[in-house]
Amino acid sequence: MRPLMNISLVVAIILIGAVFGAGFYESVVMAPNYAANVPNSLEHAKEFFSVANPGNFFRLVAPVTQITLLIALVFNWRGAPERRWWILGALLLAVATDVITFTFHYPRNAILFTDPMNTPPEALRAAAGQWMYGNYLRVAFLLSGFLCTIRAAMVRTLP
Repeated sequence: MRPLMNISLVVAIILIGAVFGAGFYESVVMAPNYAANVPNSLEHAKEFFSVANPGNFFRLVAPVTQITLLIALVFNWRGAPERRWWILGALLLAVATDVITFTFHYPRNAILFTDPMNTPPEALRAAAGQWMYGNYLRVAFLLSGFLCTIRAAMVRTLP
């Protein structure tokens, strides 16, 4: 059982770290470009993302991360009681991140990328700014979840 406890936690750390890294990248690189020179910047982004977009990554890796955190929680529940709360915290933060994504970011994505050339530039600038500040919250949640999983890995397990 101990190998499953540790392996599931390591996989969860890697996955939540990947989601955090991708979210951080979006905040530092992508979001500033969305807000620059609207609507042209958004039209260029739409053209650039014609084959794949960040959603392709997040729609796959975010749920897999949550499932992996749940598996790690189950495997560590009895053998590592101090770990369970850190893993549970990471799982709740990962789920909260998706709640923010679906309720806050998806509506703004629709404004930004559906038809930017026919949307008033003021509405695009507002949506881009809101998206960017909302992403800071998502990144903070993901960083906190990532740190929770690392802290869980530092806890000793029962023999």
